[in-house]
Amino acid sequence: MMTTAMTDTEGAVALPFPCARTTPARTPGGARVLGTGAMALQLGAHANRLSGHWCSRCQGIWFGLLLEAQCPACGNRRG
Repeated sequence: MMTTAMTDTEGAVALPFPCARTTPARTPGGARVLGTGAMALQLGAHANRLSGHWCSRCQGIWFGLLLEAQCPACGNRRG
């Protein structure tokens, strides 16, 4: 389990997920924000309804609806 908080380039703090099954690999510049999933954009979902998803290929987090599985940056569907 990840025990330390990460900060991005703007100084915002990312809190660890307490119930995460795996710890994401540390990236040299921190995790990147990859954008919003296609289904969330199409349905106009509000930001407080989105959940974060990890893309291991892009080494970043993207936000989408709970059942979305495809990274908006690279199309990876395997987490």
